Amino acid sequence: MIYTITLNPAVDVSLHVREGLLPGSINQSYGERTDPGGKGINVSKTLKVMGQDSVICIGICGEDGDRLLRMLDAIGAEVISVRYPSGNTRTNIKITGENGVTTDINGNGPQYDRNTVEELKNLIRSKIVSGDTVVISGRPPLGSPTDIYAGLIRSFKEVEGVKVILDASDEYLREGLAERPYAVKPTCEELCIDNDSESAKYEAGDLVLRGVSRCLISMGVIGAVYASNDMEATYVRALDVKANCTTGCGDAMTAGLAYASENGMNSEDTFRLCIALAAAEAETEGTNPPLKERVMELSELVPISGQ
Repeated sequence: MIYTITLNPAVDVSLHVREGLLPGSINQSYGERTDPGGKGINVSKTLKVMGQDSVICIGICGEDGDRLLRMLDAIGAEVISVRYPSGNTRTNIKITGENGVTTDINGNGPQYDRNTVEELKNLIRSKIVSGDTVVISGRPPLGSPTDIYAGLIRSFKEVEGVKVILDASDEYLREGLAERPYAVKPTCEELCIDNDSESAKYEAGDLVLRGVSRCLISMGVIGAVYASNDMEATYVRALDVKANCTTGCGDAMTAGLAYASENGMNSEDTFRLCIALAAAEAETEGTNPPLKERVMELSELVPISGQ
């Protein structure tokens, strides 16, 4: 089973405007949608359309937390939830123009509460068994200690045979890497390196040498680099598709890593799937997941050449 952890989930409101966001003026939306959001939730939504079960693990609070639970129930998601003692689950606004450029305005959400996070950790620990995959992704609540993800990785790895995938940034990523998760999905910016293929290939190879089994570095419209224990660092260009909303593309890639982990896929097929998922997600409005048929179609177009 795959467990996705989102300590600071959201209600995502996606708006579409003709000319893109024009600061200082009235922007008229011609379409909008509301989705359950947060990086781990996005991963689970993508896994669902791929036919892969997962358990959504979240911390919620306030009226919007209740709203989020109702939205997850409506899509038939299996959920483990805990409640922060105060605050309100955040709302994220995604504004996309017809040029495909998306502007994100993300709310803050609740303050960190140690007891709430410990409760969620213990609930997950009571369920995971050898062979399971745990995905930790997104920014934690405000005031979280910098080693919050490192501690979770360390705890879950105590269960023999459990694989942990990390998608985080800043100090949460740096301290999490020290615990050698099974897989990571950073961007070049999050790794503080240049956004070019050679820099990414060097960094991915180095992370594998440091104990990460699979490393996928997302480079946005440029493409991605992948390295693993059985595949040297390889760069692939992003597929040329019409982007409707770029929010969630990285989460789709993380879903690909989790899907591959759960289904024993080799490195080449894993990389191909991740690239296809990101492209299919870019074509999709809001943070709605892509269609599996489109993902499979695009995966046939991904070249794995090592260049």
